[in-house]
Amino acid sequence: MPIDEYSHYFSNGDVKIHYHLYGQGPALVLVHGHPDNEMTFSMQIEEFSKDHTLILPTLRGYPPSDVPLDPEAYDGNVMASDLVALLDHLKIEKAVFAGGDVGGITVQKLAFLHPERLSGLVIFNTPILGTMMHLIHHDPEQQELSKYSLKYIKHNPGDAYDVDFVCRTITDPEYRAEIKEYLQNSPEGGMFYFFRKNFPAPPYGQNIDTSGMRYKMPCVVIWGMQEPYFSDKMLDGFYKWFDQSVRVVVLPQAGHWPWREDARKVNYELRSWLTALESGQL
Repeated sequence: MPIDEYSHYFSNGDVKIHYHLYGQGPALVLVHGHPDNEMTFSMQIEEFSKDHTLILPTLRGYPPSDVPLDPEAYDGNVMASDLVALLDHLKIEKAVFAGGDVGGITVQKLAFLHPERLSGLVIFNTPILGTMMHLIHHDPEQQELSKYSLKYIKHNPGDAYDVDFVCRTITDPEYRAEIKEYLQNSPEGGMFYFFRKNFPAPPYGQNIDTSGMRYKMPCVVIWGMQEPYFSDKMLDGFYKWFDQSVRVVVLPQAGHWPWREDARKVNYELRSWLTALESGQL
């Protein structure tokens, strides 16, 4: 069937947001990052729509969702509220949320603000936020790895930017070409405003209060070890942020997009964890 048959919209305030909806069963929400869109999770649709209500939202700032040109519209708390509005729209009390990159930050914000709406949390190659706040301010390696973000933070809507640079770590040439075309046909301002509002920037050396950055639901961290943006130190002492069970899966040959770069293993590991979660074993 044409993919448009799965395409829907909801609103959070005056912002209209797009999503795809598949299957029936417990709700599983997969949230994309930058520079992706919701179809980055195309390799998960068949597997998880068999027995889940699978929901793929397109974040604000990423067409066909609305692109408000106001930096405040991309505050992490505001973007987390979009996910609450999505659940309310679908009359779903709680769901498992999974996210990578920008989506990974957004689902973590949701977990901190509205833990009652999450039955579980999946973090794909995204900074564990409490650890990241320490590393970015005090670790020279992470500061070096994060230099790419400074261009994004300074970007204003309409400024020229290098699409090849933005897409450089997408390892699949065919998919990289698809995303380049998507970016070339999309306004970029909202995408970069997210970095301005949520990504730490110099002056570094600050001590950030991370006491609220705890996870109160069962979690799994799925991490491609060929990660180009975040230090391996992100996994050091990871357990201290988690109040319930946390499973960590490392994939030695995958990078920033493990759900695409090693989809078979990711689907297996995610299925294993979901089965344990939904049977009450976690």
